[in-house]
This record gives sequence, C-alpha cells and structure tokens, in this order.
Amino acid sequence: MPIGPLIRDLRETKSFSRKALAEELAISAGTATGAPGLDAVRRWERGKIIPSRFWIGHLSRVLGVPAEQLAEEARLDRVNRRAFLGLSALAVTHGPLAGEIAASIAARDPWPLTRLQTTHGVDIVTASLTDKAAATSLYRWMLDGAAPILRVNAAGILAKVPGQGHAEQVARVLTNDAEVRHLYMTAVTSRVCAVDWTTAGSIASQPAAYAHRAEFLGTRFAREVLNPEDAGARWCSSVMLRELSPMIGRSPA
Repeated sequence: MPIGPLIRDLRETKSFSRKALAEELAISAGTATGAPGLDAVRRWERGKIIPSRFWIGHLSRVLGVPAEQLAEEARLDRVNRRAFLGLSALAVTHGPLAGEIAASIAARDPWPLTRLQTTHGVDIVTASLTDKAAATSLYRWMLDGAAPILRVNAAGILAKVPGQGHAEQVARVLTNDAEVRHLYMTAVTSRVCAVDWTTAGSIASQPAAYAHRAEFLGTRFAREVLNPEDAGARWCSSVMLRELSPMIGRSPA
C-alpha cells in the first residue's frame, strides 16, 4: 500500500493535524528551520513525494511504528512509481528466489517451503509461475504438509494464483487449520498495518486488546479485504474486520 495513506492513517490515529505532525517531526529532528514543514507532510500524504530515509526514521519515532515497516512501504511505493507495481516490477526484486521455489515445486520437492514463511512479493511471483501440476502439489502440501510453515506457504502461493481459482480451497484451510490461520493472519496484519511480527501476532490472536487502535486497524483491513490478488488476505481481513467492528467508534474507557 502507498506510504502516503499510511502516514495519514497513523497521524489520524495519534489525533495529530498535519501541522502538529510537522511540528513533532521538527522537534524530533532538532531542525532549526522547522523542517520538514506542513507542505512536506501534505505532499507525503498526497503521494506527491516519498519521505527520505532521514524522515522515515523520525516518522517512525513520532508515529510509533517500526522504521523498517515504513521503509518497506516507501520502497514499494518507489517501485510503484517506476512500474505501477506490476508483476515485472516485483520480479526484479523477488524473481530469483521465486524461480528457485517454483522449480522445487515442479520437482515435487517441498523443502524450500519448509524453512521460512515466504513474503507477499515472493508468493505473487511464484504464483505467476505455477501451472496445473504445481498447483496440485501445493494443494496437497496445504492440506497434509507436516510443518505449519509448509502448509501456510503453499496456501499463500495458491491464494495468489492468477484468476483466483483456488480461493475457496484456501478459505476452507484457513477456517479449519488453526496453525495456518495464525501464521497467515500474522503475515497479513504485519504487512497491512505496518507493525512488527510480534505485534502482528498479538493483534491477530487478541484483537480486543487493541481496541484503542480499532479504527486505524479497521481502516487498513477494510482496504485489504478488496485485494484482488490474494484470496487469503481477503479472508483474513474480513475476519479481522468482524472482530474489530464492535470496538470501532467506542470512546476509550
């Protein structure tokens, strides 16, 4: 998702005006000139410019989110500007690893998918290389893989196969496999809400504990529930919206 709307959502969660955010950033950076200034904040949020690494560090501090998450949003936004976040752009970054994973799937070797949970970008590129035979292997691993990491990785790739033909199968697994559901929901929460993995897992497990952030979280999941490329992310986001909806609009106790 573009970094501009994320900055805006985080700012509104803090109840900052744009001017207030600019002032907090100036204090954080200790700039005598008052930089970045209101105009820069406005242009960031409108997507006119992308914050530099320097300002990403201070945005992280002021808004209370991990710098690496903001940096990743900024990196994706730059890719988006160059190539509209098309598959070819993702392939530049994730192509080599996705190619290796696709080759292992074609050889019916699940080992590469049992080591670490793959990223959203890697899954998208791998899914674009998945043919019918590979999808059959992934489906079997998603259902019967011995390790939860293998099952969630198989589900993540199938969820992003062009045409979304495996959406119903993925939804069924997310409904019935608690380990896969937790891993998938944690990954979606981390990516969509720009939080670290530990916090994302906590939000996914106990959304009621984050009632104070319900409106921000709900806004992020509401956008992701329409993601046309990821059936799993749509399912997870709809579940999180259901859990968060009773808390949205409530005054803090």
